[in-house]
Amino acid sequence: MKRLLSMKNLLLFVMIFAISLTGFSKKKIVSSSWIGMPLSIDGSHTDWTDVTFTSAKRLSIDYSFKNDGENLYVIFVFRESRYLSTIRGTGMTIWFNNEGKKKRNYGIKFTKEQVSAEEFISYLEQRKGPLSEEEKNEVRSRRNYFLHKITVVGKKSKSSRQVYDKGEIKPAAFRTAKQEDATVYEFAIPLKRVAEKAPGIGTEPGKIVKVGFEWGGMTEEMKAARIKRLKGPGGGPEKLVSTSDRSRKSVGVTRSGQGPKKYTIWVDVQLAKNQ
Repeated sequence: MKRLLSMKNLLLFVMIFAISLTGFSKKKIVSSSWIGMPLSIDGSHTDWTDVTFTSAKRLSIDYSFKNDGENLYVIFVFRESRYLSTIRGTGMTIWFNNEGKKKRNYGIKFTKEQVSAEEFISYLEQRKGPLSEEEKNEVRSRRNYFLHKITVVGKKSKSSRQVYDKGEIKPAAFRTAKQEDATVYEFAIPLKRVAEKAPGIGTEPGKIVKVGFEWGGMTEEMKAARIKRLKGPGGGPEKLVSTSDRSRKSVGVTRSGQGPKKYTIWVDVQLAKNQ
């Protein structure tokens, strides 16, 4: 009798274990929708009324994907401003992995930066060549401009501000805008990657790619200020004795909290094929 009960318990355990493995092995794959023409990247959701959105409910975020034979298009909608964290300073980094792994070997960082008219003139001349005085004066009619900068980042590519050479490398693009009660980020990323430091996923229609969205946390200014504060007035690390546990001493680390929240969302995306 005891042997029979032991066998039943063993079979029950095996069944539960098998069901658990089945449940854990299932990947949630989000499907991209095929489109016949390029999207206008303007930070608006008007081009996305025909798709189903996937929700990250705990962060009040909705997102969706489209693709053609050249680009992956992404819309990322923040429904609550508190989950934006420090995105204005850190930008949004999108990681891509064609092996289905959550590895940050290759990513593209999208940042929106405010620059002066003179800085904008310098930027235009780097991209298009010398401007005439008339063109420069027209630029100077406005005090500030916004630049939407694209930077390739990762362990293999390290960090490199992308330079587009004679149209050989197709640029990635993004725009962000406030839409009623939401903040919208819209992206276009080339599927093909022609060089290690070029923006591009390195895949093709019909494939599955793991995509990671990352934003928030400490900005570069915050990091610099923290290092300066931790060095103390004498230039060396500042020590602080914890009031909650005087037997422990923090070496160069204050107990002033963890700082702004950093967020990461990973998702497997099934790229569409032209039917």
